Amino acid sequence: MKLRVAFGVLLASTIIANPVNAETKRKSLLEVLFKKSTKSKELKKTRLQRQRDQAKRKRALRKQAILDARKRQNASTKKVKLVSKPKKKLAKIEASKNYTYRVPKRVPILLKAKQVKFALAEINNASEQPESVKLTQLTSDVINAGKINMRAEQHLAKAVSEFYNADQKYYWIEETGAFNDRARAVINTLSNAYEYGLNADDYKVDTAVFDESLDGKSLSREKINREISLTTAILRYAMDAKFGTINPNLLSGYHDFPVHYAKSSDLLSEVMASSIILHKLQSFHPANAKFKALKRELAVVQNIKENLIEIDPKTFVRPGESHFEIPSIVAAIQKRGSKELLENHEDTISESFGEIVYSKRLVKLVKDYQKEVGLGPDGIIGRNTITKLAGLPSATKVMKLKLAMERLRWHPHQFGERHVFINQPEYRARYIENGKESLSMRVVVGKKSNQTNFFYDEIEHVTFNPYWGVPASIIVNEFAPKSVSNPAYLDKLGYEIKTWGGKQLKSSDINWSEIGTKPKFSVRQKPGPANALGKLKIMFPNKHAIYMHDTPARGLFNRENRAFSHGCVRLHDPEAMAAAVMGLTKSQINAFIKPGKNKTKKVSVRVPVYVSYFTAWPQEDGEVKYFHDMYERDKHLIKAFKATHKARSISISS
Repeated sequence: MKLRVAFGVLLASTIIANPVNAETKRKSLLEVLFKKSTKSKELKKTRLQRQRDQAKRKRALRKQAILDARKRQNASTKKVKLVSKPKKKLAKIEASKNYTYRVPKRVPILLKAKQVKFALAEINNASEQPESVKLTQLTSDVINAGKINMRAEQHLAKAVSEFYNADQKYYWIEETGAFNDRARAVINTLSNAYEYGLNADDYKVDTAVFDESLDGKSLSREKINREISLTTAILRYAMDAKFGTINPNLLSGYHDFPVHYAKSSDLLSEVMASSIILHKLQSFHPANAKFKALKRELAVVQNIKENLIEIDPKTFVRPGESHFEIPSIVAAIQKRGSKELLENHEDTISESFGEIVYSKRLVKLVKDYQKEVGLGPDGIIGRNTITKLAGLPSATKVMKLKLAMERLRWHPHQFGERHVFINQPEYRARYIENGKESLSMRVVVGKKSNQTNFFYDEIEHVTFNPYWGVPASIIVNEFAPKSVSNPAYLDKLGYEIKTWGGKQLKSSDINWSEIGTKPKFSVRQKPGPANALGKLKIMFPNKHAIYMHDTPARGLFNRENRAFSHGCVRLHDPEAMAAAVMGLTKSQINAFIKPGKNKTKKVSVRVPVYVSYFTAWPQEDGEVKYFHDMYERDKHLIKAFKATHKARSISISS
């Protein structure tokens, strides 16, 4: 009891000595009683806080040290990059490209008067011209006119200059300076050039009446200008009619045709020696059946009313899908389809009125229509099918016809009684014998990045069970990038690699990153089911390495657009084409293939092959069909026409 009282007194005195304030309110009784212990804890807290602060400073210092190290490392890396060589890119063989068309250069037409030095000497020393010096009227006018400023395309200027310097007389001009009757008949012919797909403005001459106030010198100049202008226009027309307005080789690297500028002089002599120039000029146009069909179509289309059906050109429908344009498509087939087609599908057409589902019955109708118009019968309604159904504006047809007539002029005017004709935009190859189409088949041609060239050649041989000699462009552009990361890539696929000296190599032996654009080795694929050329190839050796061949990728022939190859022409029925060019049967061709051995047979007769590009082309029955400009070559040819017409609009006396 006494102990309890003493403890209470002690507690009371402690409380009195330490009045209650905000801080003591927060302290427990034990903290008040044991001050020393509390101070010890506070010291400990302070020490811990100091340690934490020190650790924090150390972490900050370490972090700063790391940042400084990274900065130094980045600075060092940047310095290395500045002095190091850039990483070497793999070589690449660029594909051919389109060019900006360059019109022929204009140069002066140079007329030198015959006997001019002798004549002037005599005239200067005598009151009248001696009888021994006989000058033609043209020669006199050349002397009298003085300097004559006339210019034309280089090949025309050269031919006209040579012609008049050799035979110095007027052909078209009367003494008064007016055009004679012969000239007026020719001018009328030139003005009708549009009938043949040419631009009549390119051959215009000034027929205005002469100003009677002209002095002798000016009159001489005007007479010479008229004479030379008409002759130049005639020669230009003759060259355009026979060889074409445009030099195709200046359009792109895909065009490869003979250039005929050097024939200008011979052609001019031929024209001027003709008794009936009208007939002579007309004879220069191609006389083959295809050109005549295009000319007839041009005459019709230029005067026809539009026959269009409105269908969204972006329409794309697969079997089983629904599309709002289905009723318009069925209506278009009713309008465009043949009588036989409509009779065969009469029930389908009548029962599908207003339907928007592309049903199996409608797919069959579309496939038959596609087959009828020369498209791949895949049943997919895409751009080509829509174009056929909707129709083209007359202006578009006119331009395609003119382009087709121009392109025909780049070719021999007669293709030959026996030949192969490949039309890339049509995706079709034909064999013609005795002037008639005896074989027609679908083809696959080059994709846009590997376009099939436009040229003609002659078939030489057929190879059965061929090796595929891989072109350098494929080795460099496609095989090399894969082989850099996997050097054994071609070994695993079974390709043979040899040096040009015949030494066998492994793919893994080659440093693929260093082969450049001209590999010092060849790559070929052995004959067999996987060979890219299939069972045979039909060869017409050319610098473009293009030929016709079989393919294991048969499914591509069912597609509407068939631009998938690296440039060569894949045949839907290669055995039939080989039999045709060799004059054999398909059974005989298959007999060559069956043993599986590589074998080559020469073609015993001359068979020209035309690897062509026509977006308007007459069919066997004479009907002209129109095709999509798959490589946009129409667009570039139109630009060339415009540039040429602009250049020709400048008078030769400018």
